Amino acid sequence: MFTLEARPLPDSPDFAEAGGAFVTCYQRPGFADEPLRRASEFIRRQGWEVVAVEDEPEQVKRDFAPDAEHFDQALVDDEVYVFNQWPVDDTDGLTRH
Repeated sequence: MFTLEARPLPDSPDFAEAGGAFVTCYQRPGFADEPLRRASEFIRRQGWEVVAVEDEPEQVKRDFAPDAEHFDQALVDDEVYVFNQWPVDDTDGLTRH
């Protein structure tokens, strides 16, 4: 599990509303040889670009995951990405586009 900071690309449907997002990345252990690259590619396909690594990938136990449901889903689907967006006008030092 790890967290990335991202911002919507100009052609993203989220561009008008979202100033950025912290993306919580859940990946099944051993799923990706390069977890950061795998997550960055997924985020790019959603119309966003990664601008920072907030937390490096580390293996966590279910009890310490921010959301047990997302943790469990990643065990089934191999990966889950949760975009915690903030609005454009609420950037307060966060990523602006």
